[in-house]
Amino acid sequence: MTNLLLWLSFVAAVALPPAAEQQSTLDGTWRARLQDSWNRGDGRQWISMQLEQDSDGSRGFSVAMDELDGLGARSDSYTASNVRFSLRRDAGTVDFKGSFSDGRGAGLWQFRPNAEFVTTLRKTYPDLMPEQVFKLAIHDVSRNFIASMNKEGYVQPSLDELTKMRIHGVDAAYVQGLRKAGYNNLSVGELVKTRIHGATPSFAQEVSAAGIGKVSVDDMVKMRIHGVTPEMVRELRQLGYNDLRVDDVVKLKIHGATPAFIREMQGLGYKDLPLGDVVRMRIHGVNADYVKELRDLGYSNVPVSDLVRMKIHGVTPQFIKDVNAAGFKNMSADDLVDFSIHGRRWLKKRA
Repeated sequence: MTNLLLWLSFVAAVALPPAAEQQSTLDGTWRARLQDSWNRGDGRQWISMQLEQDSDGSRGFSVAMDELDGLGARSDSYTASNVRFSLRRDAGTVDFKGSFSDGRGAGLWQFRPNAEFVTTLRKTYPDLMPEQVFKLAIHDVSRNFIASMNKEGYVQPSLDELTKMRIHGVDAAYVQGLRKAGYNNLSVGELVKTRIHGATPSFAQEVSAAGIGKVSVDDMVKMRIHGVTPEMVRELRQLGYNDLRVDDVVKLKIHGATPAFIREMQGLGYKDLPLGDVVRMRIHGVNADYVKELRDLGYSNVPVSDLVRMKIHGVTPQFIKDVNAAGFKNMSADDLVDFSIHGRRWLKKRA
């Protein structure tokens, strides 16, 4: 009897798959709006789908409609019941059923993992769970994609890293492009960051060609965030600013100290302005019109420091005219500033 029980226990143990294998399918509900579809410039229509699970909350992803086998291209007003379509990926297949009313769809979904995919990945990721396989499927992290990234030196990245790269369009060609631009051995985080902010290989090459040289990944991203273009760098170099740093150019851009502004000031006699002075002038509103009006009142070649002080303390052309009308003529910039600080109340009373 004892031997029989042991045998039955052995048979049961062999017949039952691991716990992870028992949870081979996942399911939940889905929602989509065909009215919100968009074109990425590749001639394909994309939609966002929202998938919900009782056990794992909700998950959204984008998919080209031509990948949804059985749905195909549909109009914004598509209406139908008992609709069935599928998303087939290397990691597995998601089957959808439900209905659409005026382009708004909802229903149920079920995910069936690809056993070969799971077996292959468990050689590298032994703790692979069904939810992870599902996530890899909806974001199209295939075995070919993983192998191509391995070949580029990204051996055994985490599943989250693989997913992030796939979501943001970091692939082998993108890595090769950055390498040609001089950016080797970037981390996955750096790759994704460049992609998110548009610091692409072509942008990196254009920046280098503009004469600012090779910049760090963080600086390149900073340039993109603040809208610093290679053309701006080239224009600044043409204006005589050859020893440029990224932080300097970014500061100019933030404060609107454009090459056009610098050219205007050079035309008024302010040659070889330090970039710090250019930024200060923009911060405090010293512009070409202000300088011209001061000239018309007899204040020519005023140093930048005085222009800034005058502007800060409200020494406007109209203020100078009021002071002149009160009998105080030919005052220096320092006197005008002092008078603006201490004499405005008196000037108002006199008026």
